[in-house]
Amino acid sequence: MQFDIVIGVTGLLAAGKDVLTDRLKELGFGVKRTSDPIRTVAADRGIVQPTREQLQDIGNWGRQQGLGFWAIEAARLLAKEGHTRVAINGLRHSGEVEALRKEFGDRFVLVGIEAPTWVRFQRIIGRNRSGDSLDIEGFLKMDDRDRGIGEPWDGQRVDLAMACVPQENRFCNDGTLEAYHEWIEAVLQRVMAKA
Repeated sequence: MQFDIVIGVTGLLAAGKDVLTDRLKELGFGVKRTSDPIRTVAADRGIVQPTREQLQDIGNWGRQQGLGFWAIEAARLLAKEGHTRVAINGLRHSGEVEALRKEFGDRFVLVGIEAPTWVRFQRIIGRNRSGDSLDIEGFLKMDDRDRGIGEPWDGQRVDLAMACVPQENRFCNDGTLEAYHEWIEAVLQRVMAKA
């Protein structure tokens, strides 16, 4: 797969990853979520409107094939579309990060977005996305699983993926949207200068 730059995006649920990848799309990047190939598998299994739990279960199945399975599958989809600058959103395990580093070397950059639990819960309620739990107990259960609490080694472990992010590429998105946009522009300027 020949890409000029591959930006991996990790972060907790509703931290703001999509805001970053929407900006990358505006700049001409091809963008895929690791959940895109997972949703294809769900459809192949006859699951038309998968819940987050069903997607997590399929995600765990794929990582049993190899920890970087979904990240590489997302990269293959982007390669088929002919993109040269790409972003892969939703990295959920340090194994996915390592697989992309191994595949793309210094063309790979990892960025991580985080935000406090209460802020993210309010965003979940506001976005009202299919599969999201709109009560605090359900959100905390979903968030714990996403972070790796109670998960097998090859399950979701966003906390491990976040631990791989260099400090200069991490952002705590707990302030204004304007502050977040300013950080996005600054980090992209720095990253693109190296590409």
